[in-house]
Amino acid sequence: MSNDTPRKSDWPVIGLSLCLSGFGLSAVPFIGTRYGDWPEAVALAVGLLPLIFVAIRIIMQFDQRLASVESRQRKLEAGRK
Repeated sequence: MSNDTPRKSDWPVIGLSLCLSGFGLSAVPFIGTRYGDWPEAVALAVGLLPLIFVAIRIIMQFDQRLASVESRQRKLEAGRK
């Protein structure tokens, strides 16, 4: 899991995901009342999928950072002995 490539900022991806999510979730009540259940489900998916993407991305980055901290801790403990 050692990745030495420089990390880009996550804010543009998160901002875009939140914008897409806002548009999708705000369209759900209007689409559902006029056109039926299927377009309402699609609008709900458009609203929720970016939020799920952001959550998965945050969890994966947290796991990578936790692994990095654990490896540094192992190196420090090995140096003490």
